[in-house]
Amino acid sequence: MNNTAERKPARWRWALVLLLGLPGLLLGVVLLLAVVGILLRDPIVNSSPVRNEISLALRELTGRDITLRGEIDIDDFPWIAVVVGPGTFGNPPGFVGPPLLSWQEIRLRVHYSTLYEPAPLLDRITITGLVIELRRDREGRDNFSDIGPIEPSGPPEAALAMPAIELRNAIIRYTDETQATEPLAALDGVNLTVEKISRGAGLPEGAHWQVGALSLTANAKMTQPSLAGPLNVRVRGLDARIPEDADMSIDVANVELGFDALRANINALVFRPPSFAAAVSLDAIALDKLLRTAGVNPPFRSTPSLLRLRKLAMQTRFDGKLLRLEDLALKIDDSSIRGRLLLDDPVRLTLEIDRIDLEKYTAAFGGESDYDPEAPLAFPGKLLQDLPLDGRIRFGNISARGANLKAVTLRLESSPKGASPPR
Repeated sequence: MNNTAERKPARWRWALVLLLGLPGLLLGVVLLLAVVGILLRDPIVNSSPVRNEISLALRELTGRDITLRGEIDIDDFPWIAVVVGPGTFGNPPGFVGPPLLSWQEIRLRVHYSTLYEPAPLLDRITITGLVIELRRDREGRDNFSDIGPIEPSGPPEAALAMPAIELRNAIIRYTDETQATEPLAALDGVNLTVEKISRGAGLPEGAHWQVGALSLTANAKMTQPSLAGPLNVRVRGLDARIPEDADMSIDVANVELGFDALRANINALVFRPPSFAAAVSLDAIALDKLLRTAGVNPPFRSTPSLLRLRKLAMQTRFDGKLLRLEDLALKIDDSSIRGRLLLDDPVRLTLEIDRIDLEKYTAAFGGESDYDPEAPLAFPGKLLQDLPLDGRIRFGNISARGANLKAVTLRLESSPKGASPPR
């Protein structure tokens, strides 16, 4: 019976595969190459027998086929520099499609002491032209959730530390053939640097990884929803614990995220699958651009003075079912908004808005190019008519056509056709 097919990933383990499994797999390849380099010491003229032995060893370990092409060059003793040519790491047996991993070149430097010390002494590892093909076939099988040794090996025995892993000009694609034959998500032109990487030695509670910093640039594209644009990510202070028989936990000190026109800052991220919590803030951005970045066609158009997000800060919490936005501090144009939201069905909200000039928004939300002061003033409800809402909004001041209303509280109960009434 196929051992690979029997192994089922625990809930949320797929995230671990993407975060640590693939880099760990590549690290296993280069460590084996490093040991070969140390043992041989001299540059390899004909490396075919060595490539075959490495491929066989990894095949026995993972149940996957690995192909190494080109020569393996070794020099700079006692810091052994190893350069590996093109190679591939295949799919599970019977899985049809391009290989899970392929690359053009791998470069690393490892110290001779790695041969007899329990902890490898590594320098920067650089992988050029890496292509990662994450795929799910029409029967629902995937080629990535079972990565790892066929037999459980327990917690790592030796500590590991290295200054950096670098990916140059990589491609990452995710294809789900149960939905479409084209990739649902893709990152092209990926340049990734992961610095100050360490793994704790043989801990009884499981593996413990730490990363000092991570930076990524790429061109991102998604089809559901339809999104495309440049992606920039910077991460500082990542701590991941991977218990053998429980869900993982990830803590991140800071994440800076940029996608198209969006710039976000995430602090004190705590991830305990499936729940998470973090402090989130956004840089100033036009509201129509913000919605388009999220894949939503806005029913209005922002101007330099109208419908612009000036500030957004909040605490986000997700418990596996409901998303809470608390301690919300928002500024749109001249209006300051505070409160909280619970993204339930209906959306529950409690907001306080210091002031709003209702008149200047009617044209924008009504789709009119020119404002007619003689036309009846209508509340801009088109944007909200399809949202199930339950809550209150308290206005400090509402101004419209020379009139000022103070301390106004609106009770919202919106039930679109077919939706359940507010509870």
